[in-house]
Amino acid sequence: MKIRTLAFGLACTFCLNAQYHHRFSWQDACFKNPTLPYCDGREYYSKKPPKPGDPSAGTNSPWTSEKTVDAGGIDWRFADPSADALEVLNCSKLLASPVAHTLIDQLAANQGLTQADAQNIYRALSGVGQVALSVREDRIVLMVTGRAPDSILPAPEAGLKATSLSGNAILIGNSDAVDQAVQRVSTASPLAELALMALERQADSEFWAVGSAKLAGREAITAGVKRFSLMASMRDRLTSDTAFEFDRAPDATAIRAWLSTLGDAKIDGNVVHARMSMETDETRKSIGKIAASPLGQRLEALVQSARYLPVRDTATTKHTRPVIFGFDDGPREAK
Repeated sequence: MKIRTLAFGLACTFCLNAQYHHRFSWQDACFKNPTLPYCDGREYYSKKPPKPGDPSAGTNSPWTSEKTVDAGGIDWRFADPSADALEVLNCSKLLASPVAHTLIDQLAANQGLTQADAQNIYRALSGVGQVALSVREDRIVLMVTGRAPDSILPAPEAGLKATSLSGNAILIGNSDAVDQAVQRVSTASPLAELALMALERQADSEFWAVGSAKLAGREAITAGVKRFSLMASMRDRLTSDTAFEFDRAPDATAIRAWLSTLGDAKIDGNVVHARMSMETDETRKSIGKIAASPLGQRLEALVQSARYLPVRDTATTKHTRPVIFGFDDGPREAK
């Protein structure tokens, strides 16, 4: 009996030791239970939906809308609740836009990419319907819709993955961020403030983005900007309207220096609108100015991420890895 008791005690001690020395992962813990007090975005998961007619549910509550899919087919539950920026590019009209072609070429060149790389990016963007991007620090998640049937998904780089969703949508990005996005899309997850704005955006605009003040630049933060949003059109000319939001109507004298850097800027209540309009040739000559603007910075993020998108398999397409067919979401390059 004593020997049996001693053996049991040793077994318990070994198990406790093994659990103690098992490496604890904050990331895994938050993935399994996002309401834990040390998890980012926990407030969006811990809140319970208000009952119908409850007056305590304010207009900023993430539970105020049961709708999660916008008119363009993007399910914004995929977005990180603590995202620094969200953006979406309507790719269906890129092929017919010389302005878009010029802009992508120039932004790709700014990142040190070759002309061939720029052509691959343009072809990838032109082969899908829409690309939505969620950015949080150095972690990204892309939701891609409208993928062409003959397109091939490139093999993901280390630390990245691609996962298919219903309705021919694909999630691409950092592995853990994609896993968490899949969990949000598959459950009744609430939408955070930026995602609610994305849900109500104008779906017919070619490019739309919203972001925190830190992505608008140090001068914008100093001026008191809390958030910015922008819409851009790339048809026969490049036009954009960037709205910088303040807590209250800003003092034009106090922010004069910052306003002078925006070009055509006007104050409208608690918002400063900066508008831009350029022909194709002017776009090429002003690429430095465009790249430094919120529009250029957000487009650069999409251009940089476009190398992960599926590309149509044409006679000119070169594959660096074998292509495997038979997947539900189409052929893929082997890892």
